[in-house]
Amino acid sequence: MPQLDLGVLAQPERLAALRRARTLLASSSAPVDGLVRLAARSVVAPVGLLTLVDDERMHIVGRHGLPPDLDHVDALPATSSFCQYVVTENAPLVVSDARDHPMLRDLGAVQDQGITAYLGQPIHDLHGHTLGAVCVTDSVPRHWTDDDVAAVAECAAMLEVMLGAETSRQDIAIAAAETDAVLETALEAFVGIELSGEINRWNRAAERTFGWSAQDALGKQVDELIIPERFRAAHRAGLTRMARGGVPKLIGQRLQLYAINRAGDEFPVELTLNVVDGPTGRHAHAFVYDISERVAAERQLARERHFLSALLDNLDAGVVACDERGKLILFNRAMREIAGSDADHSTAETWVEHLRAQGTSSEELPLVRAFHGQHVREAEVVIHRPGRPRRSFTANAQAIRDTDGNRLGAVAALHEVTDRRRAERLIECELAVARILENAPTIEEGGPELLGAVARTLQWPHSELWLVDKVGNVLRNAAMWTEPGYVIPEPGPLAPGVGVSGVAWETGQPTWIPDISAVASRLNVPSLARHGLRVGLAVPIRDGGGVTGTLSFFGDAAEEPEQSLIALLSGIAAHVGQFLERRRAEDLARQLARTKDEFISLVGHELRTPLTSISSYTELLLHDNDDETTRSQFLSVIARNAENLRAIIDDLLDLAGLESGYVSLVERPLDFAAVVDASALAGTRAAEEKDIDFRVTLPDGPAPVAGDQPRLRKVVDHLVTNAVKFTPAGGRVEIELLRDAAGVDLRVTDTGVGIPEEERSRLFERFFRGSNIRSLGLPGTGLGLAISRTVIERHGGTITVTDHGEKPGTTFLVRLPSL
Repeated sequence: MPQLDLGVLAQPERLAALRRARTLLASSSAPVDGLVRLAARSVVAPVGLLTLVDDERMHIVGRHGLPPDLDHVDALPATSSFCQYVVTENAPLVVSDARDHPMLRDLGAVQDQGITAYLGQPIHDLHGHTLGAVCVTDSVPRHWTDDDVAAVAECAAMLEVMLGAETSRQDIAIAAAETDAVLETALEAFVGIELSGEINRWNRAAERTFGWSAQDALGKQVDELIIPERFRAAHRAGLTRMARGGVPKLIGQRLQLYAINRAGDEFPVELTLNVVDGPTGRHAHAFVYDISERVAAERQLARERHFLSALLDNLDAGVVACDERGKLILFNRAMREIAGSDADHSTAETWVEHLRAQGTSSEELPLVRAFHGQHVREAEVVIHRPGRPRRSFTANAQAIRDTDGNRLGAVAALHEVTDRRRAERLIECELAVARILENAPTIEEGGPELLGAVARTLQWPHSELWLVDKVGNVLRNAAMWTEPGYVIPEPGPLAPGVGVSGVAWETGQPTWIPDISAVASRLNVPSLARHGLRVGLAVPIRDGGGVTGTLSFFGDAAEEPEQSLIALLSGIAAHVGQFLERRRAEDLARQLARTKDEFISLVGHELRTPLTSISSYTELLLHDNDDETTRSQFLSVIARNAENLRAIIDDLLDLAGLESGYVSLVERPLDFAAVVDASALAGTRAAEEKDIDFRVTLPDGPAPVAGDQPRLRKVVDHLVTNAVKFTPAGGRVEIELLRDAAGVDLRVTDTGVGIPEEERSRLFERFFRGSNIRSLGLPGTGLGLAISRTVIERHGGTITVTDHGEKPGTTFLVRLPSL
């Protein structure tokens, strides 16, 4: 068992000798790479090295067959090397399988560089200092024979001879003889030339490679013998530069060139060039290896890969494969489109970063499972790349093995089933929608659950339900659903053609916007784009009378229209339309019954009272008409009550005409601040009579709007009159008009009796009067607020009401668009 003695590595005399040897080899033209290559090939090993080790680092002085990531590394930590044991023991180190060796299995050379088998011979200087090792390595276990040990020992001996070449001519002669013997038995052609271009060395391998005997070749011009004519000028120029003292940049590198043989056939070669300054002057030599078979194999492999690539790229299924190390080596066109990356440097364990399989760990990926030996069939994979729609796939995968059962890698194929899975989910969703509508009292109450069910099925994060307000000619949001993590503000009314929903309403056709951000300004939907929504789809809801609303859905990734999806969502919209039509019929029946009751109440009180008064005073006039003063008083009462009746009838006719559209508005530019000021002035007297704190705040300058001045004045008068009428003595009424770039806001706030919360939703219905108002015996028809809402909405505005919580009173807010 090898032992490690750090004291040996740190001996000052040895370190000094090592430095001298490194200097000598660095300035030497000795073919160190060729000799270690020879050592490797003599024992049929993939890697050959000459390494010198000091007390900290192992220096790579000669190399052959190193993988690309180590080919340009000059030194590695001494503690990770086998060489330190060779130097410590000053003896050969023969290791068949380092993984089984308790002292060697954890070396960096084993763990990081993949060395399994190692055969190293120590090298010494002339004074016997052990400097390092000539070694050959393999990545698989090896049984090193005595001949293998002897072959590497011979190479180590040759290197020691070169190190001591300057000490004696005899040593030089021995080294030269040994070198000649090695060169003559080498598998690679060795060619030496003078700077004049004449060949001075030509081994047996050169005879076999080029077809010229040594007798034929020696003394001939190398370019005329083995260099293709198109390269000869460059070759001669290079010799001229070397003759002038230049050092070619290509020295020591493995070059791929072309040569010609005796028959004139051109073939590819790999060579290593060196320049030697000897006693007789400068000359060059090269190891040349015929790589025709390798190049032909590479070309055939390239053709086969091109054929395979073309075949795979024409498949609709995505195909990905990895090698025996798990590194991805193949992504066809479909898989590149799926993954968005060819993942050249990924491994099977990390390709999840490229595919971003939703809810899938790397161990669960089909390719990784196959890489570890599982046979995968019909595995479900959902992929969601940022900015792209979610996609569903089924995957088949298996390991790839050679005829001996050794794993060569793994392959997986992904077949897209996005449309099929979505259709299956939508069919289930239709059933869920039917159940929701069956149990929902109103569409407003069942809407969020319905929208959530559909949106989750689509895997889109936001959805909205809009209903048409025929009076205001706008869409109003009846319900919405938003996936947690998104914050979408509740939208206001939409005019025809505004937004995805407004377009669907206006055209009566499904509207699909593949990328909202591209049309945000044109459709007036910038807020949706700002909140990360990209695709929008709105389908109209219909009943027997036309479009009554829209279902609108929004996704977070741009997506092109899918007719099958539009058809399925249109079916869901039809369910909603039937529900609305059914509920509308039921509501209409209830509303008719309620309106009948309220109208009867109106007739019984607001109409009957003045009629009774008129009838009574008329009968008095008929029986007693002598007193002119009394007669005049009776006629005044009759006129006053007749005027009250006429006002009620006018309000009824006005409301019916406005709601039906029969009565049109006469809109002209006007100053709404002047309208409010005039109405407030009229209300001041009534407020003073009740000792009410009456405050009016108007903006500086006009508040221009386009409107019907008499009807807007009637709305403001009604709000001011109600505020004063329902506020007790000593209370407060505030009228405030604000103006901004988009419109004007009128706030009428009082400290009156307020509105019960449970009745607030009916406040703007015709004939409705609050229970607290009725209990106080205050007169009224219940038409004023219904008319006010209709007028404001016909102007494109809104009117809303809020209470003050535990404090008394209410606030009415009217908003109109600016001129």
